[in-house]
Amino acid sequence: MSDSPLLSKMDALLKKHRGGSEGERDAPPAHVQAPPPDAWLPVLTSVIERGTPPPAPASSLPAVEPAPPPAAAAGKVLPEPATAAMVNDATLNDTLTEQLMSELAPRLSEVMEKQVTAELRKNLDQTVATLLSQLDVNVREIVRDAIAEKLKQSRDPSA
Repeated sequence: MSDSPLLSKMDALLKKHRGGSEGERDAPPAHVQAPPPDAWLPVLTSVIERGTPPPAPASSLPAVEPAPPPAAAAGKVLPEPATAAMVNDATLNDTLTEQLMSELAPRLSEVMEKQVTAELRKNLDQTVATLLSQLDVNVREIVRDAIAEKLKQSRDPSA
């Protein structure tokens, strides 16, 4: 395949960001060179297969159980600071959620009401237009039949 100027420019750009030199261009790649740490252009260094991800490698370190707190060993039960912090965080999150919902509920209701109103108005207009056109056809038929009947009666004196 002949080298086009565009491909040459692309190769030069890739080599610039990979940190390669111009002399390496003609040499066949013996190994994949890692990009320099300050390179902004991401480079794919390994082949990733499509599908389910591979299982996570099992840790070679043995599982370590946490040591019991000294107060528990002495028979005293003290509240753990992490648990108290988590309870406070959960309470704070619940409070914030309730405040947000109470502030957003009227706005959301208004927006939803406007959207529903617009959609209902559009659907109602379409339905009324369809019904009026059908009613117009039916009324015209009824009027024609009534006029034809009257004309028939006025021509036929025996009726």
